[in-house]
Amino acid sequence: MSKINKTILVTGAASGIGLAITNFLVEKGDHVIATDINKKALDSLTNINSISTFHLDVTDTKSISDAFEKISEKFPTIDGIVNNSGIFVGGPLVEISTEDLERILAVNVIGVFNITKAFFPLLYPTKGRIVNIGSEAGRFSFPLNGPYSMSKYALEAFSDSLRRELMFLDMPVVHLQIGAVKTPLLHRAYVCYAEENDVDNSLFKKQLEQVIKVCKKEIDKGAEPKAIAKIVYKALHKRKPKSRYKIKNDKMRRLLEFLPTSVVDAAMKKALK
Repeated sequence: MSKINKTILVTGAASGIGLAITNFLVEKGDHVIATDINKKALDSLTNINSISTFHLDVTDTKSISDAFEKISEKFPTIDGIVNNSGIFVGGPLVEISTEDLERILAVNVIGVFNITKAFFPLLYPTKGRIVNIGSEAGRFSFPLNGPYSMSKYALEAFSDSLRRELMFLDMPVVHLQIGAVKTPLLHRAYVCYAEENDVDNSLFKKQLEQVIKVCKKEIDKGAEPKAIAKIVYKALHKRKPKSRYKIKNDKMRRLLEFLPTSVVDAAMKKALK
């Protein structure tokens, strides 16, 4: 594994997995360009050596162009991009609002595209790397998890297509397929189902109540964010990184990927009936 210190841009760097990644990379000697939409959270990182903070909204092209102008003045080149920014939206697809669906796709999919394209000119000279933070929800979609799974399935396609394009430029693209992690996003999923969905008036009241129970269990058994950060460091520094790293994936969910659709659907219906 390379021990050369690198300059890495991380989105959503001020909390959760992004903060763990930022802290671990700095601990290992890298310089992190920490970007986040949350200015207050970024303030806590401003006086830390080897961290440069920049306000950035991955869904706002002007915010991205403004950040690029400031970052490129200080860093003519970078060695890696970690597309970590993400939000959660869940609920029955026939009941959630169009605005909520557009919002999650804007952050989790279009935002990743925006950042990758905007900062690629800084990455290309170093033959740098791109690491996309995906999810096991991008490989198997559960009932009432459609919006989040849609966004992560799309991210899978983005990673695969981008990897197969940039291999001609000798630039690795790595996709992380992660399971439940103890971060605010996991708690956010619980809040979304329990408080933002109209459970009592939903056509899927029983199913939503079951999913809420599952969310509580996920919070207790989630992985530590540092486990993700360690893999990100490996993906950025290993001479030949894997194209995909699976981290703390649920064994039953992995099995469901390979069973016949009719069997899986019957099992889902029985479990949530």
